[in-house]
Amino acid sequence: MNDIDRMLIEHECRKLMLLYCQHVDHFAPTEFANLFTEDAYYNPAAHPEMNGRDEILAWISDYPRDRLARHVSTNQIVEVVDADHARGSSYAVVYRQEQPVEGTPSEKVVPRAIVEYHDTFRRTADGWRIVSREYRYTFLKENN
Repeated sequence: MNDIDRMLIEHECRKLMLLYCQHVDHFAPTEFANLFTEDAYYNPAAHPEMNGRDEILAWISDYPRDRLARHVSTNQIVEVVDADHARGSSYAVVYRQEQPVEGTPSEKVVPRAIVEYHDTFRRTADGWRIVSREYRYTFLKENN
C-alpha cells in the first residue's frame, strides 16, 4: 500500500469519528446509524450494548430531545491494518445542558465528561464504516 492510499483511509476513518459527534449532537438518527456497518457492534458506556445498525438506529431515534450536547472530538489516531480494515482511537470532551432555552447561550456549562473511544473500521460497498465502537468515560461529572 502506498502512502497516498494509507492517508486516504486514515482521512475517511477520522471523518467517521467526527461525523459521529456531529450527528449525535444535531439529532440526525439515520445519518448517525449509517456511519455503522449492518453488523456493527456498539457499546456506549452508559447504555446497553447494541448489535447491528437497526438496534443503533432504534437507540439514537429515542435519544432525549430535551438536552443540548456538543462533543469536541480530538486525538484521532487511525492505524491502517490493510486496504479494507483499520482501527482507531479518539477522545471527546462532552458538554451538555438539560432543557436549554433556544436562542439563549448556556450559562455555567462545564464539560460533563471526557470519553475515550476505541473503533474498528471496514471498507464496504458504500465506503468506510464503523464496525465497532466501544467507549468509556475517563472523567464524568455527577448530576449533569
